[in-house]
Amino acid sequence: MTQKRIYSALSFNKAFYIGLAVAILIHIATLLNPYFKKQEISAQRPDSPVMHAEKVYIAPPPPPEAPPVVKKVVRAKIIPKVVEKPVEEQPPEPEPIPEPVTETAPVAVAEPVVEAPPLPPVVKEPPKPSADSIKMVTRTYLRSLKKQLEQIKDYPATAKRLKQEGTVRVRFTILADGKIEQIEVSESSRYSSLDNSALEAVANMGKFQPIPKLLEKERWRIEIPIQYKLNAGRS
Repeated sequence: MTQKRIYSALSFNKAFYIGLAVAILIHIATLLNPYFKKQEISAQRPDSPVMHAEKVYIAPPPPPEAPPVVKKVVRAKIIPKVVEKPVEEQPPEPEPIPEPVTETAPVAVAEPVVEAPPLPPVVKEPPKPSADSIKMVTRTYLRSLKKQLEQIKDYPATAKRLKQEGTVRVRFTILADGKIEQIEVSESSRYSSLDNSALEAVANMGKFQPIPKLLEKERWRIEIPIQYKLNAGRS
């Protein structure tokens, strides 16, 4: 907008000075015109007709109208006024009053008394069984086992008819709970029917009394003779 105003003012001044210069030139020409006329008249012949000229004044052209200046309306931005809240001044906190330091005499600390750890209780081992008691328990256990096998065995009818007799030695293992396993014939009676009958007797028993704890055995390999006699009270 400012540049337009400057340009309009320059254009107006230029036109004004041009018009002023033209008017000055016209006035000068008018003033000098009679002088030039006298010179021309004297130079002409006496019989030439005399020309009369009238002075014509040309008015200077009117200055050009300046273009209307349009003012730009600038709307001012309304900035809301920020009202600052007054900062409340807090009263300073009172400084803590130091507690009076009182010196105390050192107290003697008694050293803890370390008690000796208690001795482990003395475990009395049970008296070991004598050899005689072990033999007695072993003999009693084997006698009872043999008696039960004699009751379980079956004399084969074919062996009776053929009058076959003999003793079969059977070997097997008894576990601590009395279970029987690993049955075999250690010595044959020379008759397969009697050998098979002895094996079936041990297998049918399956389990006997647990091994006595006095013997301290987890497994016991035992060999029992089983007799087959025709004249026996129970065959």
